[in-house]
Amino acid sequence: MIPNEKNSSEQSPVFPVTRLTDRGGFTYIELIMVIVMIGFLSSIIALKFVEVAETTEITAEGATIDLLRANMINTIGEQLINGQSATFPINPFDNLTKVPQGYDRFRTTKPTGNSSDDDMWIFVRGDQANAGGQITPQQAGTTLPTFRLDGFIYHQRRDSTVVRWAYDSSTGVISKRLVEKESDLKRQRDFNAQTRGDTTKDQQLQKTR
Repeated sequence: MIPNEKNSSEQSPVFPVTRLTDRGGFTYIELIMVIVMIGFLSSIIALKFVEVAETTEITAEGATIDLLRANMINTIGEQLINGQSATFPINPFDNLTKVPQGYDRFRTTKPTGNSSDDDMWIFVRGDQANAGGQITPQQAGTTLPTFRLDGFIYHQRRDSTVVRWAYDSSTGVISKRLVEKESDLKRQRDFNAQTRGDTTKDQQLQKTR
């Protein structure tokens, strides 16, 4: 036997060649399905996020109107205590210790619906307000026999939807919320909700605001 010659039985074992198709992992079809599922779940999460943001904004919007109403009642109470004649303010934003974020006290025209006016609060009175037309006590959400329109409180939301509340300074009544102009995004969201048989966020939170 030749020195250092190894027996064939002592040679290193030969491992079988593994084909690419025999490896563990995802196939192309499985990867595509995973990507589609991730995209679908992402769209649901994004939709829920938008809905939560919309609900939060509408709730804060209603809280601002409640603050105006409460402030006017407090003002009337202070006037009576001080022996003054009780009158409601011409501008419902008057005498506030803290004005809402986005309130422009110097502007006299309603929001345009452009993104530059997003998150803006304005009170428009007089001739400018009359362009919005008269509303009935029923439309205002009150049981008073008459409703005198002295102006409109406007708010343009972050999605550029414009809503308004009519104001009667003779009684201090602020009407329920009225939609002035819907953004394309809001129309699409409301359409999707109605298609599913759901109520819109405005309808859920409307009540008397």
